Amino acid sequence: MVPEMALNLSRGCGNPSGFADLRPGEAVVDFGCGGGIDVILAAHKVGARGRVIGIDFAEPMIQRAGQAVAEANLQDRNIELRVADMERTQLPDAFADVLLSNCVINLCPDKHSVYKEAFRILRPGGRIAISDVVLTESIAPELRGRFQATWAGCLGGAVLEEEYWQTVVKAGFAEIRVVARYPLKGEELVAMACCPGEEFTPPPAKEDLYLVEGKVASVKFTAIKPS
Repeated sequence: MVPEMALNLSRGCGNPSGFADLRPGEAVVDFGCGGGIDVILAAHKVGARGRVIGIDFAEPMIQRAGQAVAEANLQDRNIELRVADMERTQLPDAFADVLLSNCVINLCPDKHSVYKEAFRILRPGGRIAISDVVLTESIAPELRGRFQATWAGCLGGAVLEEEYWQTVVKAGFAEIRVVARYPLKGEELVAMACCPGEEFTPPPAKEDLYLVEGKVASVKFTAIKPS
């Protein structure tokens, strides 16, 4: 169902389409679609009457996502792939039923603008289903600086969990429900620190990873745009 290329390019920390309660005919936007795995999974769930839009700022990723959609034999579905920033998608107001994002918003320096944009494009009563990475404890400024030197790695932009929830609420979302939350350690922590892969992001020093062991968590959650 999902082409191998899309799987290989996926470095997400969860499967938002799996807990988004997607329904046939819905319009879905994927923020940071990468190689297209969540676009493809969402397209299968919303069916031929649905619509899926994948957003990514990197044109090579959009091209690969397009290849993955073709390999999945979904060319006849209402799927659109756009090169755009998540803060300024140029999508219409209040047109989407669901917004997904899989371990990408943590990479954005201005998370508030991302969530405000998500709120804008959702219909009243629309929902978000997000997987992301947060810090459960503060880390030393010099350590944070070293992770930020390779911002593409998912630890470079991670913020404290409390700050993250405040950003979601401040954007206007309500009824936040944490679906799963677990600490990242070992190989998972290394994979997140090197996102989207060592060919793009060099791995941090082992000593730095040791210092954040137990202080990084994957969170999966949903929230609603009030009607």
